[in-house]
Amino acid sequence: MSLNIAKSNKKRVVIVGGGFGGLKLANKLKKSGFQVVLIDKNNYHQFPPLIYQVASAGMEPTSISFPFRKIFQHRKDFISVWRKYVLFSPKRT
Repeated sequence: MSLNIAKSNKKRVVIVGGGFGGLKLANKLKKSGFQVVLIDKNNYHQFPPLIYQVASAGMEPTSISFPFRKIFQHRKDFISVWRKYVLFSPKRT
């Protein structure tokens, strides 16, 4: 299965996982000149410490879950890929 990511002249950084570390790295690479590809099994970031608040009707689910497309909506060099399994064949230059 191909990821169908358009070719670019920019070097590409692939981040596997959209947790706290993945989001932090993606944000740090904002003006780096790299094309950032974030691969995650979900298309959203979730803040697990507050799940109990949602379960007890203290908060709305949208308060602890954020779609990647919303977080990075103004980034032209960012691509989010929703996949559970990905096989990599690194290409060295």
